[in-house]
Amino acid sequence: MKGVLFFLGSIFRWPVQNTKEFLILHVYLLGIYGITFLLRNIGLEVSKLIFTVGLIAPIGYLIYNGLPLDCLNYKSAIKRELSSLN
Repeated sequence: MKGVLFFLGSIFRWPVQNTKEFLILHVYLLGIYGITFLLRNIGLEVSKLIFTVGLIAPIGYLIYNGLPLDCLNYKSAIKRELSSLN
């Protein structure tokens, strides 16, 4: 339960601490949705592929740039967060 509460708190702190990253992510997601919507209205079936690839691409980018393997371990996440505050 502590882990769930920690990550829930991190979700609420993230927009305030990293506003630029938060806005970039949401503009990206809205862009992917908009492109998918336009392609679907045109009648192209590739819109489903664009949507899927568009949602998976940020995760692939994070993994490529060295996403830590213990990113969901709340004890190591707490240690990283406390060390970044100092």
